Amino acid sequence: MNRDSNTSIIPKIILILGTLSVLGIFLLFFRPRSEESPRQSAPESPQELFTQVIAAVEPRILELWEEGDTLIPVEGVNCPDEIANRPEVGKSYYQCQPHLWQCYWQGGVSDTPEIPIKLFGNTYHVMANAAFDSIPEISPLPRFYQSIKRSPVGLNLRHGYVMELKVKELPGFFQRIVLSDTCRDAYLPQRIYGYGQVKDRREEGFIWDNFGRHLFIDKFYVSNQKANEWFSMSGQNSRIIKDPVKWPYPALLSFEDQQKYCGFLGKRVLEAKLFDAATMSPTDIKNGLPDRVIRPQTPWQRDLRLSFLGMAQTNPEYQLAPLDCQLAQVEGCPFTIYETDSATWMGIYYALGFFPESLKNTIEPEKNLKVSSRFIPVASRWHELGVRGTWDGVQSRDMPVAFRCYEEVVP
Repeated sequence: MNRDSNTSIIPKIILILGTLSVLGIFLLFFRPRSEESPRQSAPESPQELFTQVIAAVEPRILELWEEGDTLIPVEGVNCPDEIANRPEVGKSYYQCQPHLWQCYWQGGVSDTPEIPIKLFGNTYHVMANAAFDSIPEISPLPRFYQSIKRSPVGLNLRHGYVMELKVKELPGFFQRIVLSDTCRDAYLPQRIYGYGQVKDRREEGFIWDNFGRHLFIDKFYVSNQKANEWFSMSGQNSRIIKDPVKWPYPALLSFEDQQKYCGFLGKRVLEAKLFDAATMSPTDIKNGLPDRVIRPQTPWQRDLRLSFLGMAQTNPEYQLAPLDCQLAQVEGCPFTIYETDSATWMGIYYALGFFPESLKNTIEPEKNLKVSSRFIPVASRWHELGVRGTWDGVQSRDMPVAFRCYEEVVP
């Protein structure tokens, strides 16, 4: 789910920042964009022709960036410095993935890393430049991208990746673009929500709403790859995790560092009430003003007893099935990451099971941890929405704590 799919006032963009040769040209592309009538003849100016080729290739660039997971063959790719080809890593990891972008243009995905585009009766080949310094902790090779952080302007694009494009048939020109990570968060619809569980279902409990607010929640945990970008941009290169095998795994930072990471990107550590809103499916999704807010115990069934988690509590001999582990990775399940079978009603993952998760709680500050995880037996009472424990903010080998961020966008 992308930002432009849930709210009409926040269009998805590719922000074109760079130069066209020595011309200081700035372009802004919005999606979706209206189709323009194709020109019948090529412009005489090579500069104008270059500009039109780059404009025409925009959808293909977006496809490579956002849907790079479709390029991954069964045997994996050949970029050992960038991608480890691990079977436990789902293909969602490769969406909006700068390491896949690097791998593609290095020739690790295709022998001919270029994008052909037909225009004015000719075929042009768009390529990327390795125009940026290497990151020695990752690879000695020059980079085809550079992570950047910028002051919030307009649509609050605070973080992105600079790339540089060229056209093989039009030497001497280049165009720098900035792509944002449009694959990693989901929009929380505006409506009334409940927080936590209630002892008596006839009680209303704590309710709240997000009317007039545009909130985007990370779909997945913050990964080591994302933390590496923060380390690099903030001058903490000594903290960069060098092993590509570990890059997709959750970043295990102290709560203090979790706050610093999210804050660096203009975000915040996910709040407990937002987690409940994103995981407790409303009775009627279309009705944002229900007379009563229901608090389901799992993201899939309203009654825990009807789920495999509830069945395991009453049956000591319960055997986990593959589908169970896809919904909630509990103790005894094989480890996977970036799989998407556990999606909640609004599009985030890992509501129950997987890793313990840090949650800032402004209502009950001591209840700041989603305990349900792959380290807890399937019959545990912790496997229920709205049930939380306490975390002291310090990582432990026995119970590593993941986290995610959320962002509030001001139009």
